[in-house]
Amino acid sequence: MTSLKTTTLSRTLPFFFAAGLFLFAGATVSIDAKIVFTVGDDIFVMNDDGSRRRRLTQNTTAFDNYPRWSPDGTQIAFTRYMDKGKRQTSGELFLMNADGTDLQRLTHNNVTDASPSWSPDGTQIVFDSTRSGHWEVYIIDVATGVVTQLTSGGRDGGSASPDWSPDGTQIVFERFLIIRNGIGGIAWKTIYVMDADGQHQRRVLPDPPQDGPPTLRYFPRWSVDGQRILFDESKWLKDGDVNRFIVQPLGGRTKEITDINDRLGNNFIIGGASWMANDRAMLFSLKLMDEPTPNYDLYRYTFETRGLRRLPSEPSDEEWPDWTAGALSVSPHGKLTTQWSEIKQLDK
Repeated sequence: MTSLKTTTLSRTLPFFFAAGLFLFAGATVSIDAKIVFTVGDDIFVMNDDGSRRRRLTQNTTAFDNYPRWSPDGTQIAFTRYMDKGKRQTSGELFLMNADGTDLQRLTHNNVTDASPSWSPDGTQIVFDSTRSGHWEVYIIDVATGVVTQLTSGGRDGGSASPDWSPDGTQIVFERFLIIRNGIGGIAWKTIYVMDADGQHQRRVLPDPPQDGPPTLRYFPRWSVDGQRILFDESKWLKDGDVNRFIVQPLGGRTKEITDINDRLGNNFIIGGASWMANDRAMLFSLKLMDEPTPNYDLYRYTFETRGLRRLPSEPSDEEWPDWTAGALSVSPHGKLTTQWSEIKQLDK
């Protein structure tokens, strides 16, 4: 009997200890909050199915954009435009916990710092900025605030929208291409990759032909397996623009996702996209311009089934979605770092 009581107690105490840690942490965001996005001027989070929408920021004179989950899902990096009327000179990088607490400002400039993406170890953030007078890519150390410039294309080859590879060795980004037409120049965009220190910058796929329609390739994102890059492409045709999502395997054949155009038409504008469900799906924002009162809405597209579903929405613009597998930490406040794997170890 004593042995039975001892065994029961040894298994029960760790459970209550773990539960006590969870309650002590005071977590207000469920670990199933996987999608961060913007609604109007503010940042929201919600579950994969669109349920439990929670507002994290509340702006009056500023507005927030480009939210990105940290690798462990406990923090969100984003751009805050300090003055809605001055987008070119008021964008700053901020951090906050997954529940909106502990707001931290990372940059202080009279320029625009935007499009943050975390290094896999969570110690650095790559971003784009106009601090040199042109769009270039930089890295900031989260702990020290030290900034390092990676690109230097200048007015004839600026760079923007970087995304860090899952293994930490490479960064994908947009490169501006100035096509000279005898009068001036047309700024096209294409996708480049470079080493994480800015070296060995090279094209992911050939540049669009200069005798073809103006082409812009936007917002590249690495897949979780690090083998593919997702981006959207816009071609300016005489009878209207055509926007499509592209999946580009490294060294492989380009795949255009045409199902979305087949179902929704071509008259839409894209407001950001990300991989979802560990590369099995895509999460994106899209505005259907044929609607009487068009707004950006969030959609989920599953690659294997080609299923397309609009997530529950509000009558306002919902843009820049980012997905995470979910925060393991039961303490988004950073005061307690107990994880579910550690809790399970307590019962062994």
